[in-house]
Amino acid sequence: MSTSPPLETETVSAPETEPEELQPAAREAIAKPSPETTAKKPHRWRKRLAYGSVAFLFLAAGVGIYAKFAFDRIEERAVQLSEAGVSLNKFLKSYVGALRTRDVDGLLSHYTDDYTAENEGLWTEVLESERDGAKVYAWQTADPRTFSKSDLRGQHEDHLTRVSEIDQAKFKIASIEDFNHDAGTIRIRSVLWIRGSNEQKESVESRTWFRLSLKRGDEKSWKIASKELLYGQTVKGPRKGFTDITEESGITFKSQHNPLLREAEWRPDKFAIMKYAAGGITTADYDNDGWVDLLFIDGGSTQLFRNLGNGKFADTTSTSGLPTDLKGGSVALFVDLDNDDDKDLFIGRGTGNNLLFKNNADGTFTDVTETANVNGIWVSTAAAADYNNDGYVDIYFGRYLDPRINLPTTNFYTRNSEGNTLLKNNGDLTFTDVTKESGVREGGLTLGIAWADYDEDGDQDIYVANDFGRNALLRNEGDGTFSDVSKESGTSNIGYGMSSSFADIDNDGDLDIYVAAVHSGQRWFGNSATIHRYLVTSFREGTLWEDYPTYLELYDLLGGNWEALGEEVLKGNTLMLNNGDGTFSDVTEQARVNPHGWYWSSAMFDFDNDGLQDIYTVNGWITGKEPDDL
Repeated sequence: MSTSPPLETETVSAPETEPEELQPAAREAIAKPSPETTAKKPHRWRKRLAYGSVAFLFLAAGVGIYAKFAFDRIEERAVQLSEAGVSLNKFLKSYVGALRTRDVDGLLSHYTDDYTAENEGLWTEVLESERDGAKVYAWQTADPRTFSKSDLRGQHEDHLTRVSEIDQAKFKIASIEDFNHDAGTIRIRSVLWIRGSNEQKESVESRTWFRLSLKRGDEKSWKIASKELLYGQTVKGPRKGFTDITEESGITFKSQHNPLLREAEWRPDKFAIMKYAAGGITTADYDNDGWVDLLFIDGGSTQLFRNLGNGKFADTTSTSGLPTDLKGGSVALFVDLDNDDDKDLFIGRGTGNNLLFKNNADGTFTDVTETANVNGIWVSTAAAADYNNDGYVDIYFGRYLDPRINLPTTNFYTRNSEGNTLLKNNGDLTFTDVTKESGVREGGLTLGIAWADYDEDGDQDIYVANDFGRNALLRNEGDGTFSDVSKESGTSNIGYGMSSSFADIDNDGDLDIYVAAVHSGQRWFGNSATIHRYLVTSFREGTLWEDYPTYLELYDLLGGNWEALGEEVLKGNTLMLNNGDGTFSDVTEQARVNPHGWYWSSAMFDFDNDGLQDIYTVNGWITGKEPDDL
């Protein structure tokens, strides 16, 4: 590589020894540059400037061509991977179709003729535990050896004898481990989920993880060239742990969509999916009679059911003083806010301002919203705790984005919510908004909040579950402020967070975290090529500068390891064990606590009184044309 010499300033100097015969006029002529000399100076500058400009243009063109090539390659890679994933899902759906009809020949048609796998055999089930009528079996491979396609018939025939009736079956991609488009090969981790019954009339449910190596055929259809059993579990039992007594209990609540979202003022024109958002249930002994009562809330109405103590409930909404026609509700909290030993009621709303009702200790409530200062719209969740140890319980509520004007900025790292709010309880059923000075606004689309003293320093910390992005652990510093310690604690947990809860799951004396989230059959789509594609789109659409803070924050969390993000985004529910030093370890895979599905809510409690915390999590969403997607 050559460089141009530095530009020179030309001067003409007199000789060191001046001849005696030289007259003053001659000396002056020698010392003064000639017109020809002065003319060369700008001419040389212009020439070099022209050369430099041409070189710069060539360099810029080269960079542009390289950038276009790189961007096109990223785009091409993302498209190829997307097409491969779509075709693989069709392939797995076809496989399940043969499984449901018990068509062994159909199953075998999904394998290559030269199929071979090391250490394969018949799948056996070994009893691991038996409690409360439920038997749990682990899968093992019997007499492992090298398998060819002819050996697969016996394997599948034996497997089908264990389920006489198949009610549901799904075969989904968990992750894409390797993909060679040119060679037409792909390696994936997959999960086969079957629910049905056996000849003994027991309910049977199995989840099995395989590593599949596949080849693309002449017609661009896939065939399994090799497979490896990674882990399998089967649960059998009478499915009679609980009895549905809804009808005889007197609970008549029926959930509705929020009618306000169909009106011009609140219509979610940008993010229309918000019209499906609903509320939930809160429980408390609101009348102090020793029995836990129920409050149902959603966008259409609110109903309070008083527990009569005999397994039956009475609708006391109208007699309690609560509004019977409340629209736009999203979350409710029963909590004693004025320390008078009965539980007051906070209602967070999406379409409309929040409400606060004082418990009158006689089974009725009084609306004290006007003076309470609890306002806020697009509220999605709320939780209460005494964050500053002053003896009064405070309220922290999470908010989503305004769907009338905003969309999530990305599918994997959105930070454009309306912002969460911390309300400091003044002790007289009024509150002061301390969000800014406490540092808890957050920026994610919050759907879950849990309070707990995870670091055992005597004050309450917050774990926030966010949709379309990362979650946040906010450590209470004990001086009225909080610090975001998500990165250093290992709890960022990027994904579609829906709820969060604390409990000591391993009985070691400290509190662990469980997060409910989305575990989709499309998890593979959150891959590195797709993430890089967002960067390319930002560059091409001229929004790179606007998106830069988001990418910078993401880079701070992950570095350049975009593959890690791809694994995180749609991996589903997460269990994080407290290490006792301010950090957490993700033990989700070992604990097997992230089945496929869209898990809205979760709780940890000891349901069978054996001294161990169990997990209950609620699954469901809109059923589309492909009801077995999740």
